[in-house]
Amino acid sequence: MASLLSRFFGFHDNRRDSRVDRPAAPVLPTPDTHPVPLSPEPSTDALPPLKNWSHPFKDPRNPLLQLTHLAKATAGYYPLGRNGLWHGGVHFDSGTADGLDQSSVQCLADGEVVAYRIDTHSPTTAYFVNKLTVEKPFSRNFVLVRHRLQPPKIEGSPDTPPSLTFYSLYMHLQDWAVYQENSAIARPAFWPEAPTRRVKESANDVRPGNLEQRGLNVRNQAAWRGKVLDLLPRGAEVTVSGEGDYRKLENTLGPAKLINTDGSLRGYVSITQLRQSAGDEYHVATRWGSLNVYAEPSFTSEVLMELPDGTHVTVSGEGEYRKLERVNQYVHFKSLQGAQKPLAADRVVVLETPVAIKAGALIGHLGRYQDGGADQPEEKLHLEVFSGDDIDLFIEASRAWALHLPDKDKNWLKLAQGTAVVTHPENATAAQLKILSAASPLSAADLLVPKSLLDGLPADRKIQVTASESRKACNWYRLDGLLHDVDNKLLDGWVREEVGVTPWLSPWSWEGYDVIFDYSTPKHAMASFLSAVDHFSEAQRERYRPLADKDDQGPMKSRLYDIIDRNRDGKMTAEELQAVLHLPAHAQAISQLIIRKESEWFHQAQKWDALDELLGHSGSTPHLNWLAEKQRIEQLSWWGAVAEGVGLPSWGKAYHFHPVGLKGWFETSDRKITVELLEKVTGKTGNWFTGRGGGRTFVDDFQENYPLIYKYDKYEFVAHLNDALERYQITTPHQQAHFVSQCFHESAAFETTIEFASGEQYNPGRHVNAVASGNTEIGDGPKYKGRGLIQLTWKNNYASYSSYAGIDFVRAPNLVAESMFNAIDVSCWYWRRSGAVSRKYNAQGDINVLIDNEPNNVNLVTLAVNGGDNGLHERIKIYEAIRKEWGLT
Repeated sequence: MASLLSRFFGFHDNRRDSRVDRPAAPVLPTPDTHPVPLSPEPSTDALPPLKNWSHPFKDPRNPLLQLTHLAKATAGYYPLGRNGLWHGGVHFDSGTADGLDQSSVQCLADGEVVAYRIDTHSPTTAYFVNKLTVEKPFSRNFVLVRHRLQPPKIEGSPDTPPSLTFYSLYMHLQDWAVYQENSAIARPAFWPEAPTRRVKESANDVRPGNLEQRGLNVRNQAAWRGKVLDLLPRGAEVTVSGEGDYRKLENTLGPAKLINTDGSLRGYVSITQLRQSAGDEYHVATRWGSLNVYAEPSFTSEVLMELPDGTHVTVSGEGEYRKLERVNQYVHFKSLQGAQKPLAADRVVVLETPVAIKAGALIGHLGRYQDGGADQPEEKLHLEVFSGDDIDLFIEASRAWALHLPDKDKNWLKLAQGTAVVTHPENATAAQLKILSAASPLSAADLLVPKSLLDGLPADRKIQVTASESRKACNWYRLDGLLHDVDNKLLDGWVREEVGVTPWLSPWSWEGYDVIFDYSTPKHAMASFLSAVDHFSEAQRERYRPLADKDDQGPMKSRLYDIIDRNRDGKMTAEELQAVLHLPAHAQAISQLIIRKESEWFHQAQKWDALDELLGHSGSTPHLNWLAEKQRIEQLSWWGAVAEGVGLPSWGKAYHFHPVGLKGWFETSDRKITVELLEKVTGKTGNWFTGRGGGRTFVDDFQENYPLIYKYDKYEFVAHLNDALERYQITTPHQQAHFVSQCFHESAAFETTIEFASGEQYNPGRHVNAVASGNTEIGDGPKYKGRGLIQLTWKNNYASYSSYAGIDFVRAPNLVAESMFNAIDVSCWYWRRSGAVSRKYNAQGDINVLIDNEPNNVNLVTLAVNGGDNGLHERIKIYEAIRKEWGLT
C-alpha cells in the first residue's frame, strides 16, 4: 500500500473538489458550521488594466510550443494530477528545465502583489519508510498577485469595456534563509527595503587596469567630481548616511586596500599634509595633489595608496606620522538598491496596500519540495490562475465587445478540424498544392494559430496568391508538427487560408473556450483513479462504482474524455493526459477549459477524512503516512487566511484558467513589429542586408565575408528581433519605436552588421577617447569598430559583452557581425546596459530609463546610442513614422 500511496501523494495533486455551488445568500459549507459571510468585492478602481504579459521563465517560443513543453513536466498537469485528483495549475520542475532558465520566477502579467508567505525554513513531514521516520521538506511559500483584464476601448465610443479581476499564484518558492545566506540572490522588489543597501547590477564604473570588473566608484567627496578611492563590486552590501546624491559610507572605515582582516584600518599619514577640520578629523591638503599612506609610521616604509586632496580622515597618536582611523568615503545613492526584506517570515502576509508589479518582474526562486514517495527533494513551481468573478458574464460581454474591435486585433487564425495538410513537394507552387490537397491527410482537431507564428515563418514557407477573375485570394503556410491526424500522429506540410473565409479571430472572442462547473469531490476522484489503475478487487470495484461514476461522468471528466481518451477504454490516466499534451491542438483545447471548482488551497478536514476508507485508514488500523499527508495538506493551505483581505470568495470556489494558455492567448497581440510595418515606415523594399551603401568593394565582398547575413530573410529577422526585445524587456511601444529607428540608421537601413569605415579613426592617437575606451594599441580601432545593428564600438564594450554572453568577442570580434542572433542580441544588451548617458535620470546606461522619462526625445536617445547626433534627421523621421502608425502620444 505504501508504494501506491507514493503515487497518490505527489506534491499537491491530491487536493480539493467541491460539493456544493454557492447560493446567492451566505454559505453553509458544511452542516456543522456557522454561516460564512460573503467576501467583499475587490476594488478595481486603482488597479489599471494589464498591458503586458510574460512567461514565468521567459520562454521565447511561440504560444503553442509553450503549451506542449509542459508535457515534459514530471507531474502536475492541468486539470488532473498523476493521482487522478483535481489539479488547478501547472508545474515547472526538472522535466521542464530542459530549454528553460528556471533560476528565477517572473510575474505573469502586470498587476499588484496582495499576499505572500515565506518561511525561514520550509516545514517537513515525517513519513515512515521501511519502518524508519524520514523528514521530507515541502515549501509552502507563495506569492499572490491580483490583475485586471480588460479589452481595448472602441474608438469613438464612450462605453467602458468589461473587465475581469483575476489572480496568479506562484507556489513552492525559495525559503528566506537561502536569501539570508547568499546576498547575491536577487530579491523581489515588492518586499520593503531594509537599512542595508546593495550596489545595483547596472552599476557600470570600472577601475583602470581591471576593465572586467564593473561596479560603483567610491569617492573622497560627496560630489561626482570627487576623486575615486575604491570600487565596490556589483551586489556589495553597504550602509550609508546623510542626504543628497552622494552619501557617506558607514559600514567600512576606508578603502578595501587599507582594511585589515578584523575590519580595522591600517596605515599612517604625515600630519604636516593635513588641515584640521574638527576634533580628530582632518582633510588632505598637499601641494602636489595627493598624500601617501604608509604601512608604518615612516616615509621609508611601503606606500599602501595615495589619498587625493580634499579627502577627510580621522587620525590618532602623536608625532609626524599619525595612525589612520577612518577615511570618509561617498557613493552615488541612486546606484544603490535597498536590500529588500519580507514584512514577516513564517506566516501569511496580506498587504494593506498592494504593491504594483510589472509583467516579467521577479517573483522569487524555486523552492524545495519532496513528495511523500520521493527519495530526494526537487525544485518546482506550481503556477495557477483563477478568478472569483462571474466568468460567464464577462466572456459574454467580451464576445459582444469583440464584434466592434478593428480587424487588426484579430490575431488568431482558425484551422478547423478537417483541414488538409499537404506534404511538402519539391519547388512547391500554389497550383500544385491545391491539386495535392484533395488526397492529403486531414487534421483531427481545431487549431488556432497565432499571427505572430505565421508572420515569423521564413519566406520559403509562405505562398501568397492574389485574387483574380478566375480565383480567390489565398495564403499557403508550411506548418510542421502543429496539426495531427485521427491516430494522434503529427503532420508536416502546407495548409491553406482562404482569404475572407478562413476566420481570423480576436482573443476577446474567447474562441474554443468552455466554462465547466464541476461538483465531484476528492472521494469520487480517488475512487475513479483506483479503479482506472486496477487497484480494486472486483468486489471493491462494484462497491465503489457509484463513487467513481460521479467523477467519470461529471462535466470535467466528460470533456476530457472527449479530448484525451485515446483508446476509448473509459479510463483516464496521467499517462494519457501527458501523451496528448505533446499535440498542440489537444494541449490548446485543454488550456481552454475554464473550470469552476473548489481551490486546492481551501482546507476542509472532512473532505480529506472522507478518503480514509478508500486508503485503508481507520481507528483500529491507522495509516500513518496518510495521517501525515493530511497534516501536510492543512499546512499548505492559505485561502482562508487571505480571502477576505484580497477580495476572494470565502467559500473557496473559483474559476480556474490554464495559466500558460491564458498568457499565450492574449500576449500574441503585443508584437507590433512586423515586416509590413518596417517596410511601410522606412519605405524599404526588396532584399535586406546586401551591404549596399558601403562602396563597391564592400558590396562585392559582403556576400563572401558575411554569408549568414547576406540577404537575410526579413521575416526571420523580425522574429529574432521580437524575441530579443522580449528577452531584454524592451517592450513598451515608445521603447520599441526608438530601438527600431536607431538600429535602422546605425545598420545603414538594415543593409549591414558591420561599420563601412575601416575603423582607423578609433586607434589611439586618432580619437580622444580611444585609450579610455580600451583601444590602447594601434590596430585596436579596426579590430573593435562598429558591429551589430547598433554598431558596438571600443574594446571595453566588446569585453563587457563577452563577460555577459560567455563568448570571447575580444578575441573574435567579427562573431558579432557574422551571426544575426549576435548582431541583434548585442544591440539589445548595449541598449539596456551600456548606453552613453548614465547620470541623467540615473540611467546608468539603460536607454529604457531615458525613454520612460522622456518618451519622445529622439535627441537624447541618439546621444545615448551614438554619443553625438549623427544621422539625427533620419532617426527622427523613422521614429515619427512609427509613432504615427502606432498612435503614440
